[in-house]
Amino acid sequence: MEKLRATQPGQATRDRVAGAICSACGEQPMHQGDAAGNEYRWQDYLNVADAVLTELTAAEGGEPGRSAVPHIASVISRACDDRPENARHYEEAAGDAVRAAIRI
Repeated sequence: MEKLRATQPGQATRDRVAGAICSACGEQPMHQGDAAGNEYRWQDYLNVADAVLTELTAAEGGEPGRSAVPHIASVISRACDDRPENARHYEEAAGDAVRAAIRI
């Protein structure tokens, strides 16, 4: 796996990952206004992006399996307060998040 841009991913990486997850989950990232009080819909996914980036950083540190798409899908599922058995529904979001993090 390519290295993330830094040991601690920057705000731009975090924003890209949140936007990718938002879009893959069927949302309109640039939709203005939401119930959480954020300016744009993608900002609702910043906590999910943080969880994904934590896993990818751990994988870079040598922890095996932490960057696998099924594992990242499980992380996204938990961060979205969904049931573990629904993790497979987040695999597209996981793949998009990984690509956004390494900027493929």
